[in-house]
Amino acid sequence: MRRVALAFAGLALLVVSAGVASASTVTVTLTGAGGVISNNGSVFVGPYQLLVGGQAINAPCDDYSDEIWVGESWKANENPLTAAGVSSSLFGSHAGADQLYLEAAYLTSLFGKEPTSDYNDIAYAIWGLFDPAALVSSNYSSGAESFLTQAQDAPLSFSEFNGWQILTPINGSQSQGGRPQEFIIPGGNPSATPEPAALALLGSGLLAVGLAVRKKRASSPLA
Repeated sequence: MRRVALAFAGLALLVVSAGVASASTVTVTLTGAGGVISNNGSVFVGPYQLLVGGQAINAPCDDYSDEIWVGESWKANENPLTAAGVSSSLFGSHAGADQLYLEAAYLTSLFGKEPTSDYNDIAYAIWGLFDPAALVSSNYSSGAESFLTQAQDAPLSFSEFNGWQILTPINGSQSQGGRPQEFIIPGGNPSATPEPAALALLGSGLLAVGLAVRKKRASSPLA
């Protein structure tokens, strides 16, 4: 099970530089878990807030099973969203990995465009690409299936995601817990698709200290 311990949350801006030709290693810190909760109230599903090499960004994870905690830091490789980058990523050995990451990027692009009421379905569609366990979650609804089908039917290519990155954790570098999660980092103009989840966090102020959130099989977001 994956758990996010929520110490605090703040506004994060999507500030991403152009993709690089090869992976570089950066320090990542989770600063906020996002402000949108799943259908059953068990997990945060909106994009998380991260510091990546000192830059504040919003990004959803593609990893359903691993754990991270607010305040946790780890090292990660920044892989460009290309065939070469996918091969070095967490799920690069999956059959059809190139297509899976393209579909995950497509779904990631919907955050900030679709209403927050759809964030549960978008997140579970992403997680379902890489982990069958997400497909049998009570949060995986017909809406999530519809988004997954939409991504699978879309004609996608790496050229559409120029500047995007895959933030792949280096296991053993984390400050606590097990292997951290992998994140897909959107590229492009950060002002073009503002993140409603982050804006909501700014309006609500600091969240309660010490709240723990299970990614799956949790009965309450305050577990």
